[in-house]
Amino acid sequence: MVRKIERFTGSSTLRLTTPMDYFNDSMLKAAGIVDGRIRLHQEGETNGQPSQRATPRSVATSIGIPILEPIPSLHLTAQRGCSVSNAFHAQFIFENYKPDVVLISSNNVLFYAHTYLLLQSSDNSFNHLLGVEGIGNARGVFIGSLWVVGVPTDSALFNVVIHTIYGMPCNHFDPPLEILLQAVKSLKTYGISPGVAVGRDMPLYNHIVAKMPRGAIEVFLVAAENDLDALAVTASAHLLSLSLPSITEEMAGRMGPLYLNRLVALQMDRMGYLKQLLAEVPEPHDDTAYCGPAERGQLSRAWALVASGLMWDTRSGKVAPYLALQVELTV
Repeated sequence: MVRKIERFTGSSTLRLTTPMDYFNDSMLKAAGIVDGRIRLHQEGETNGQPSQRATPRSVATSIGIPILEPIPSLHLTAQRGCSVSNAFHAQFIFENYKPDVVLISSNNVLFYAHTYLLLQSSDNSFNHLLGVEGIGNARGVFIGSLWVVGVPTDSALFNVVIHTIYGMPCNHFDPPLEILLQAVKSLKTYGISPGVAVGRDMPLYNHIVAKMPRGAIEVFLVAAENDLDALAVTASAHLLSLSLPSITEEMAGRMGPLYLNRLVALQMDRMGYLKQLLAEVPEPHDDTAYCGPAERGQLSRAWALVASGLMWDTRSGKVAPYLALQVELTV
């Protein structure tokens, strides 16, 4: 089956002949696209043969709404295991434009989106899935007015990616920190600059920061890998207790020389400032009935003893507990 399609990108009009062969066969099968129509197995169907009982029973996910009603525009009937995104559905209007592309995740969740925004945001035609430079780069199929394209990403991760592209928060889905950090890598895969998408006060940046205490070192590593300076600085505030010897070669490689040097300098400067504070003996006060020159001398000697111990053992993560212990013992 071959269809001639007109696509508009900017001020240029491109004509594209899109055979079904250009859509990955495994993706077609996973999405249930057969003969230009989307079809997923009904309940009780095995080995391509439907059973006598084919009552659909959708499995809900936190990302999408199970398809319980037919979708005529996609020739899609009620399906088991197929969902439509809660946020990116057929009625999703963006800048007064209706969706013109349906992106199907690897686990069969449909995301309605806008081709012009995806292409504007991406420097590689959305991982070449929406490329129209030549027939060989065309992917997906056209069903009615909608371009249907499969994406090799599961819905939990792709949900964060597409929310980020649209500049929308996804906190209500509560993705774990691991998914949020994977999204930074996936953004690069789809040609989206992390420096822009994960900049300070952007939705994904704020979401990562909110979950940062659970994995500050991993956040710092991802920030270093992608040169996300603001995120790295924020993460470093949670790494004051990091033991420098615990940094592995693999971690150092991911940080690179610049961010590794900054992290080491942070620790060294922090220790140097602590030593400077400890070296300054508290100013003596006037004599009282309970504290005269002899008592002040004892306090000064106790302070010097504690300070010297701390200066010899200023390894990160041990200074604060050691300081609290020494103060408690000397009071």
